[in-house]
Amino acid sequence: MKAKANNYPIILVHGFLGVDPKNYFSKLYRYFGSFTKDLEKHWEKDCGADVYQPSLGPFTGMWERSCELYAYLFGGTVDYGVYHSKEHGINRFGRTYPGVLKDLGTPGDHAKINLIGHSFGGPTVTMFSWIMEAGSKEELDATPADEVSEFFKGGKGNLIHSVTTLSATNRGTSATVFAGDKLLHTISRVLMTAGSKGGDLLHNVYDLYFDPWNAMKDPTKPGAKKASDAEKQAGIKAYEAAVNGGNIWYEMLPRVSDAMLKGWKANPNTYYIARPACGTHKGKMGFQYPDKHIFPMFKVTGLIMGIYIKKSELVEKSWRPNDGIVNVPSMGAPAGVEEIQVTRNDTLKKGIWQVMPPQNWDHQGWAGMFINKAEYYGVMDDVLESVFALPD
Repeated sequence: MKAKANNYPIILVHGFLGVDPKNYFSKLYRYFGSFTKDLEKHWEKDCGADVYQPSLGPFTGMWERSCELYAYLFGGTVDYGVYHSKEHGINRFGRTYPGVLKDLGTPGDHAKINLIGHSFGGPTVTMFSWIMEAGSKEELDATPADEVSEFFKGGKGNLIHSVTTLSATNRGTSATVFAGDKLLHTISRVLMTAGSKGGDLLHNVYDLYFDPWNAMKDPTKPGAKKASDAEKQAGIKAYEAAVNGGNIWYEMLPRVSDAMLKGWKANPNTYYIARPACGTHKGKMGFQYPDKHIFPMFKVTGLIMGIYIKKSELVEKSWRPNDGIVNVPSMGAPAGVEEIQVTRNDTLKKGIWQVMPPQNWDHQGWAGMFINKAEYYGVMDDVLESVFALPD
């Protein structure tokens, strides 16, 4: 690896279905590394990086996950905000974290962090970086001054050196559009019901993270009472009804994703880098067809996405190129934000969204699924090297 221009900690943020590194399931399957690789261990041992992998809600929205990320870094109890908790029917306070970087912002290697988010981890780190800088006017207006979370006060954008997204759903995906509201509604109810039935028992195996909706008890508080059946039912209904924020299925609809990140502005002191992936190629009639080496499941979804358009849901012809799960145009900047195309050899700038050429693999390639170790580590080491090459 080339000489580093910075040595700030790397925060690897998972997306949909993310696995808590402490859960038993992660001994079999790691989110960043799949079945046979461990990216965090490789980066720390072989590349000299200081890496952290937070466990965030695998089925919850970018706002909730941003609040959880703040508590994970600085320590303390998650505060989802007075305004937001009332708006989306969740508890105001969540789990309590010890804090992995309580000294973040002090001179030296912990002066800043480098955020890397895959899939729905992309809009998570995008929103997180925005709140860190701008805060939240809604929460400031709705909360007594002596109760408001430091997160919502903003003014902390200088703590984020870079934001790198990998096949991000920054503008949603057409997959949720053609799935349809009825299916999204059904999936939401089934998932939340499963959480209410077995979330407490499953916690150490796979954490569903549904305690903000009272569907399971907070596993960080051993003495916490289980919610009553009435509270669980209320939580299930609130999750189903969270069509404008809080429910990951709806937040991956392009119109909802655009609304969630509306008004987003780049911090002039932060680097923003998008790393897309594309597993399709242009064929007859302008349709996109899956490449031969793409995982079979993604060939099916990739073909549908390569044909599908629905302008009323913001899915245009230009959205046909995809990685089997996410459309390439969604992998860049939030809606209405300027972005520029760059190459690996270009000098990157702060305060503007810069999009690299697409990696030719499917959506889970970034997670190492069915990618051989040498190829996976080679590509991901290049991601890491490009982050460490960014000077202050």
